[in-house]
Amino acid sequence: MPDPLDAQIGGSYANGESVSRDRSYLISFIWREPGSGEVHVNLRGYPGASKIPTCSDLDTDKPVPCFSDLKGNVRRGDIVARVYTANQGADQWHVLYAWRHRGSLYAISEHVTPPFTYARVVRNLNRMLTNLVIVRPKS
Repeated sequence: MPDPLDAQIGGSYANGESVSRDRSYLISFIWREPGSGEVHVNLRGYPGASKIPTCSDLDTDKPVPCFSDLKGNVRRGDIVARVYTANQGADQWHVLYAWRHRGSLYAISEHVTPPFTYARVVRNLNRMLTNLVIVRPKS
């Protein structure tokens, strides 16, 4: 069983961070062990945008929703997130939870791959969603 990811930007499990011109961002964390598997978690934010973004389809290069195959909703505290299982880009092969807060879209996703099953990834996402806190930008 892997050690828990620490979610520290710049920490030992940080896998990258990027901010686009539209101010949307991706922060990624990964744990890998050869022969054992990996744990890959993405956090996304789309400040000022509440619509699901579009991505290029890998086969047709046409625009498609970045998150699709809605499987229902989960509620944790004040957050009601939609569960998506067919996602594009950095969230491909991930279960993704997306929710809106104050006019912005947010998402957290985890890759379904050993050592974790789909059911375990959902449990992990439920725990992460329960423990999210709002981080205010520095003035």
